[in-house]
Amino acid sequence: MVSTIAGLQAIAEGLETTGEIEHLKTPGFDAAREHFPGRRHVTEQRGRRRAPGCGIVPNRVSIAAIVLPHGGLRVGVRFRRIGLGLVVLAVLGAVGTGGVSLYVGWHLTHPARRPIRRTPAALGLPFHRIRFASRVDHLRLRGWLLPARGRHARGLVIEAHGYKENRDSEPPSLPVAAALHRAGFTVLMFDFRDEGRSPGREVTVGLYEQRDLLGAVDYARKLGYRRIGIIGYSMGASTALEVAGTDPAVRAVVADSPYADLSRLLRNHLTFWSHLPAWPFTPEIIWELRTFLGLHPGRADPLHDLRHAGKLPILLIAGTADRTVPVRNSHWLYRELEREHDPNAKLWIVRGAKHVGAYLLRPKAYLHRVTGFFHKYLGRPGSN
Repeated sequence: MVSTIAGLQAIAEGLETTGEIEHLKTPGFDAAREHFPGRRHVTEQRGRRRAPGCGIVPNRVSIAAIVLPHGGLRVGVRFRRIGLGLVVLAVLGAVGTGGVSLYVGWHLTHPARRPIRRTPAALGLPFHRIRFASRVDHLRLRGWLLPARGRHARGLVIEAHGYKENRDSEPPSLPVAAALHRAGFTVLMFDFRDEGRSPGREVTVGLYEQRDLLGAVDYARKLGYRRIGIIGYSMGASTALEVAGTDPAVRAVVADSPYADLSRLLRNHLTFWSHLPAWPFTPEIIWELRTFLGLHPGRADPLHDLRHAGKLPILLIAGTADRTVPVRNSHWLYRELEREHDPNAKLWIVRGAKHVGAYLLRPKAYLHRVTGFFHKYLGRPGSN
């Protein structure tokens, strides 16, 4: 049967005259005629013509009419229906995965807010509730100011929290604030946009958060501080590295568990947050973030922005057991600082520490390194 259909397909495609079927001299036709007795003629003779060098050649004929008479199953129709079905399935699949990707992308940029459970008063620290405007879009962000004791401060240190966190939820946040306060620093803690108690419509993992951190720097300058340090955790660490070279008042940065390049991080590790297979969802989510939400991960690139930081003192902290932002990100960043010949760059790798987990494993060493770093680079008391 297969050879019959193949022979008839060749006839239908290659021959075009008029005539009776019984004039056909193909191997498959006789089999077809024997298979369907009584179907000797499928077309009436409408005329004949001679092709150069050929005898009388019959009309183009319908394979379905010869092979499958009397309303039988038509092979061509079946194949067309199968093709149409495959197209429909492909469209439905694309719509389905696209819808899931958009849903997940929306929730990744609009996470549930984590409530603030403690204030600095829990550690016996004096503080004021403050509000200040972000740069560019002027969101009124909320935070705390912990003024240094006495009339003279060593400077001011801003704490920048991570993704899905707030000003007090990171394990090191309040302990670091207390240690810095005891060392003579003023400390500013705040919530990034759309997290904690700050307003906002989306979390962008370091893109628009740069505006928030620069707003905190502006606020510190208005208070009279000219020697400002930043300590950031995760997203806040990467954001600190991005803005490090944009304001001369920023004199030192501590970055705990930063990513080096948001685009690369999402391509390789988005499944950690989405809980979906990498293919096809990761590229779809990234594409939809750009197309429908206007978010371009490539614009959050600390590895590139460090080239503008000059010889700024930077302390990188990372853990070998970090699966959220693997330790190699800090190695990439440190190599870039070495390439820029920054003599003040430091890298501290804590074996066994998870994401923003160095403090939990080595609390005393952590507080000693952080306070010592800012003590060294922000200057003596009274310098502001």
